[in-house]
Amino acid sequence: MPSIDLKVDYDKLKDKVNSSKSYNDLKTKYDELSKKAGGTLDNLQSLYAESLSGIKEKKEAFEKKIKNQFDELLDINKITSGKGSNSAKYIKKLLIQTVKNIQPKISEILIMESINVLGCDQTQTYNPQDIYIPVQSLDFTSLLKIDPSSRVGRVFYEKDAIVVQNNPFPMNRELYQRIQSGQPYSVDNGQLYKGASGQDLFDIQYVEVGGVPYFKVTLVNRNNNINRVKEFMIDYYKTLQPIELKGVIGKIMESLCKSASLSADLGITQVEDATKFDIIVSRILGLCFDNRQEIDTSGIAKIAELGDIEKGFFEFTEMDLRQINETIANFQLGVVEYLECTTAKLPVNADDINDAIANLIYVPDEQIVDAAIAASNTLANNPAWQFGVRPNIDGAIDTSFIQQFVQGVVGAVVLPKLLLPIFIMLYSLGETFQSAVDSMYSFIKNFKEYAKNLISKIGALFVEELFELIKKDIKQLIIQIINDISKEIRIKKQVIILKLVGILLAVAQFVTDFRKCKSVVDELLNLLSLALNSANGQTQIPLPLLFASQLLDGYSETRAFINVIEELQKIGIPTGDLPDGSPNLEVLSKFATIKGMNLEETENGKVQVAVGPLTITPAGLTVPQSVFGKKL
Repeated sequence: MPSIDLKVDYDKLKDKVNSSKSYNDLKTKYDELSKKAGGTLDNLQSLYAESLSGIKEKKEAFEKKIKNQFDELLDINKITSGKGSNSAKYIKKLLIQTVKNIQPKISEILIMESINVLGCDQTQTYNPQDIYIPVQSLDFTSLLKIDPSSRVGRVFYEKDAIVVQNNPFPMNRELYQRIQSGQPYSVDNGQLYKGASGQDLFDIQYVEVGGVPYFKVTLVNRNNNINRVKEFMIDYYKTLQPIELKGVIGKIMESLCKSASLSADLGITQVEDATKFDIIVSRILGLCFDNRQEIDTSGIAKIAELGDIEKGFFEFTEMDLRQINETIANFQLGVVEYLECTTAKLPVNADDINDAIANLIYVPDEQIVDAAIAASNTLANNPAWQFGVRPNIDGAIDTSFIQQFVQGVVGAVVLPKLLLPIFIMLYSLGETFQSAVDSMYSFIKNFKEYAKNLISKIGALFVEELFELIKKDIKQLIIQIINDISKEIRIKKQVIILKLVGILLAVAQFVTDFRKCKSVVDELLNLLSLALNSANGQTQIPLPLLFASQLLDGYSETRAFINVIEELQKIGIPTGDLPDGSPNLEVLSKFATIKGMNLEETENGKVQVAVGPLTITPAGLTVPQSVFGKKL
């Protein structure tokens, strides 16, 4: 039964997946070794070493990084997909493909959450007026200070040049152009900015007031002078493409190695701000949206989503501050390091990375996914890494890329063009709190509900992809287990196995919201439990055989130990005394285990039997029924 403590459920799920995976691996190895008489301990020792190594790796990962649901599922995927596979590369490709496919969903999320943050009903209206928005409030990533034709600009600005009212419209490029021109949009382009409906929305101009840069936005009347806030937001957002794949890849690489900051020669303050932002994003991805509160104080599993985010949510722990300082130090040195390679600080070929990403604009759409993967590999292909002994951390790089994936998508949706309508409407409705926004950290802190909902919903899109992949792997594990069970208990009806496969294909329950981590974990647990309990109560032993079972002696620990010795010898494990004449404690410990289990079974074991109604024949005799139990 699933626990209400999500950390327990995560651990239980990993244990069940791991034991199922280990069973299949060890069973295959056991079958291979059983065919050989004699042999050595080498194969088994390598299995044990691999298992211990896996435990060590997981322990270190838990100690060094607080995990959200995406991270937890990545851990589970490592188990289900198998060690040494191309799992990380496959997931990387899957997620990049997902970015292409979820553009409409991201647009819907942006529109919905942007309207929600305004707190408007269906009829809320605004008046035509001039609004002054600090440029820094929209551009806390300093994008508008970078020339779109520059190395970094080509990564983060839209790929298409400005064509008036050609949708999707490159508004980030247009905002940069307003700063360079100093003229209103209407003067340079001969018309006001129009929404997707063709109606005028606003005029915009770059101005300085008291030495402070602003965007002056002039709101105008819409048709019939009915200026509804919701209609304005929808009309504006539908003129844009919210994100582009090259921008997402660029943001991921920036999170990984500060490639854009290095090429653009940005300062320490901005790197520190971006690192703080990434930490808070990771925490938001660790929020749960289940209908019940999660009981968990470990800081590892998902945090209970209790409505409003508490003030302490935005405070940084000693571990966070250490991470921030290490990121700044590595940025100053122009290097990157990985947990698997803590002694080596590897140089970042920032210009090569940004050029490779920017060149994605020349790639045909049908080749864009493979080209994006190649661009993301530019860091690992740095020629400077070839001097000396190159660390074998390609898997770590792919894993880190995957772990930063959601942060990359989130970073791509907090750019000026997507924040502009929110700030316009807030100012038009008389709100002023947004004037305090001058950094990524202050934005996420002041717009905490907006950030919480936007980030968690975007994260859920990728959790769903990973969930489906893991579920597919678990089904394959289950099928293997079912096949072995059917071989071991051939007297049971084979139709049960066929029915079970059918049940597996129809998932036990449907996950309606991939931000509800309990429902995600519970479904995976149900799949595993279904397989491991597949034989319970599904068959019957023929009645005559049950009568014959009265003649059996019952369980014998001596016979059991003899059988164990025989099986150990089959696979080449020495069962005699050690070379120095001392007892083989490894084998004797197995006997001790058997004796202890037999004692518990003898003292406390029982069989509970259900007997159906007995049929009485006309002669007054009852039809025989099995009224005693047989332990299978």
